[in-house]
Amino acid sequence: MKKIVSLVLSLMMLVCMGGFAAAESPAQVTVGTATVDVYDFGTSKLHVFMTGDALGDVAYIVEGPEALVGIELPAFTDGLDAWKQYAESLGKPMNDLFLCDHATGASYTEGMTVYGTANAQASIASGAVFATTQGLYEVFGDAFHGGADMANINTVVSGPVTVAGIEFNVIDRGASCDIEIPGMNAVYTHMLGKTCHSILTGAEHMDATVATLKEYRDKGYAMILSSHSGVEGQDAVDEKILYVEKVKELAASNDNAEGFLSAVKAAFPDYVGENYLEMTAGYLFN
Repeated sequence: MKKIVSLVLSLMMLVCMGGFAAAESPAQVTVGTATVDVYDFGTSKLHVFMTGDALGDVAYIVEGPEALVGIELPAFTDGLDAWKQYAESLGKPMNDLFLCDHATGASYTEGMTVYGTANAQASIASGAVFATTQGLYEVFGDAFHGGADMANINTVVSGPVTVAGIEFNVIDRGASCDIEIPGMNAVYTHMLGKTCHSILTGAEHMDATVATLKEYRDKGYAMILSSHSGVEGQDAVDEKILYVEKVKELAASNDNAEGFLSAVKAAFPDYVGENYLEMTAGYLFN
């Protein structure tokens, strides 16, 4: 429980908003406590739903010609109410949703098809996502849709899948999953953050993170979507690769948390999210 509370406090204190240089600025809509950036791809649209909640969470709606598909859910009542209001304003049904890490609001997903990998399903049911969500619920109470109102995946998928006439590719990332949207040259992942420290649990995790980031680079995604950074571009991918590789080097060259923290802060003086860095040190040196 102590680790869960530590993570909760870190999340409460940190929002890693990144930048994305789009060819054209998105249209912006305000609904309730949320702000929505709308990217128009002609036959489809991407709605970036920035909740404005205590955790600075971001969720997404992919709009096709006939229907809507959600990616993740707002966690708090105000955000979820605004999400419902905004989805209804688009005049198309939303019967489908992808869940990876932000599994809040079972009452909202009733009757919906909720997609994700088997590993993500297990994590939400009883693993890391469950523990984190329940920890947040203990902090925020009923305004946060954990507890009995925690959603889960009811349709296990992996690989290419067409939902509401839109092509997606679901990529298993262990306890989580990425959602590729080929028609938008975009991919959703839980966290990126160009100039934000990352939670890295060990050398193996660092290597896996770099491999994933290089995959993003090789595929040339124009947009990387995150629940904690909004929309970012390839500049964030390049920066994060350098960051993780340097953190691995500094972890190997220091034999205590204090020295490691000092070295990373010196190497990346403008990075935000020191709580995440402290959590990395806790994993590496405790």
